[in-house]
Amino acid sequence: MKLLSALMAVGIVAIVVVALGVAARKSEGDQTPRSAEIVMEESRFSPNQFNAKVGVPIIVRITNRGSERHDLLFPSLHMPGLQGVEAILDPGESRTVTLRFEEAGTHTFICSIPGHAAAGMTGAVFVRP
Repeated sequence: MKLLSALMAVGIVAIVVVALGVAARKSEGDQTPRSAEIVMEESRFSPNQFNAKVGVPIIVRITNRGSERHDLLFPSLHMPGLQGVEAILDPGESRTVTLRFEEAGTHTFICSIPGHAAAGMTGAVFVRP
């Protein structure tokens, strides 16, 4: 009986803690992960721009529909977990990555395969505070 009472008390405390955490997150603004899709083709990303918010994760599905290998690189940023984005995708491959920008502004991305960015494989993420 004491064990049951103790478990119920722990359960009630856990519910209160979760409820307070949810309320705190809502008061900080919408932190719900957003999503985007980028398709790599010959000499372009489609779309080549999207919007983000500082600190809010973006789940990005990257698909290479081109006939060559491509990658997606943010040359001016270092983000934890970005290693997967920098990996080369062979034709037909897809990968889902999560990005989180910590600074507002325009963050450009390119395909770093020689000659691809010069041919137009560039884009930008517009990050607002």
